[in-house]
Amino acid sequence: MRMLRSAALSIDKSVARAADLFDFSRGRIPPGTLTAALWPGLVRSLVRQFSQGVAGVTGTNGKHTTCRILAAILQQADARTLHPEDIAPSIDEVVSTLVRATDHRGRIHADYGVFGFETGMLDRAIRVCNPGTLVLNNLYDDESVQGVDRAALIGKWCDWFGTMSARQHILVNADDPVLCGGFTRGVPPRLTYYGVEDERLHLADAATPEVPCPRCGVPLAYRITSLAHLGDYACEGCGWERPLPTVYAIDVDLGPDETNFRIITPRGPLDVCLRLSGLHNVYNAAAAAAAALSLGLSPVTIRKGLESVRSTGGRDERLVIHDREARLMTIKNRTSLLEALRTCRLDRQRGHFLFLLDEAVRGGRGGPWIVDEDLEGMVNHSRSVHVAGAGGAHLALMDEQMDPEYMATAVDVSDVFHDIMRRLTPGDRLWVLATEGAMYAVRRELRDMGII
Repeated sequence: MRMLRSAALSIDKSVARAADLFDFSRGRIPPGTLTAALWPGLVRSLVRQFSQGVAGVTGTNGKHTTCRILAAILQQADARTLHPEDIAPSIDEVVSTLVRATDHRGRIHADYGVFGFETGMLDRAIRVCNPGTLVLNNLYDDESVQGVDRAALIGKWCDWFGTMSARQHILVNADDPVLCGGFTRGVPPRLTYYGVEDERLHLADAATPEVPCPRCGVPLAYRITSLAHLGDYACEGCGWERPLPTVYAIDVDLGPDETNFRIITPRGPLDVCLRLSGLHNVYNAAAAAAAALSLGLSPVTIRKGLESVRSTGGRDERLVIHDREARLMTIKNRTSLLEALRTCRLDRQRGHFLFLLDEAVRGGRGGPWIVDEDLEGMVNHSRSVHVAGAGGAHLALMDEQMDPEYMATAVDVSDVFHDIMRRLTPGDRLWVLATEGAMYAVRRELRDMGII
């Protein structure tokens, strides 16, 4: 069996290399494609080679960063961890990663596998990867844009969780009523709740989220609204309320360059200086810390791992080019946009802003997920604001800037980025908020130039 497995994996890799070399498939046959199609049991056998199992993360936002933070914590524990930073949260990418990681005998030399899973593929991820630890980050309203009913999705999740064993561990964001409302005590895996508890984070000027109670349908009342529909909530109809988290962040001090906070855990508090900005990253850090605790790691190791993480991959990535700083922030839906803007406003230095928007912006509920009102406050908070790409054609600011036709029809957004950077003076900072496709184009150009 071992020889057969080794031969199958070698053939799979060879076919993928040949297809890539001769451009037979234009990159559409990555390693693992044949294995998954013809021998799915082999994939599960690869997963079983992780001595400590698989940790998975799912949700609308935060999968990549939470995985990266957890991998950094595991690295501090000297654990061999398989987590390529550029991996997409797709089960096909996970299978491809597993196949690539095998040696000539078909063996994987790692203690843990850490992977993100898209919300719609969680059933397949559970079947294939059998995660011992599974983090549920959030289910934002942005999911409904893709035609997903969040309540129905949670119902399906609970059915899938019913196939898991009591040895497996699910960690749930207590601040998300959509996530928490679907669980009952009948779910076999262990449940641990994590969250953020800090009244200073309350968005007093924000509209109260319209979230129906998952038990009786009455709109939930919020004492604290911190991010989108996350916060401290309760139902005045049936009395259902936010579950108490056992791992949570307090004393959160948000800054443009770093975030300081304390994480309360059953094994004592952790004072953390996270080199990532934004409340969303506090949630990601709390999720990773809760997962690490469930894996038996010490608070000291967790704190070291949290503080070792640096921004990368277009997620608040920081670059200095000819004494000018660029802050790259990927925005993929309205929730990530608003949190990015919130983070930008923490900067006391009046910087420059560049929005690189492609057609993905038009996929919002009832229209684009970025509108003029989102940018109105930025004009007074900045030295300049620029919008480029076809996705920003509906914005009034597009017509008010220099050469609006060029900015709206720019084929290569990386050219726009470099043009704006050249106009800055040394010491200036440019905040770049870009959709995923636009960010990929900019970073690809920067990689070709040897800057990243």
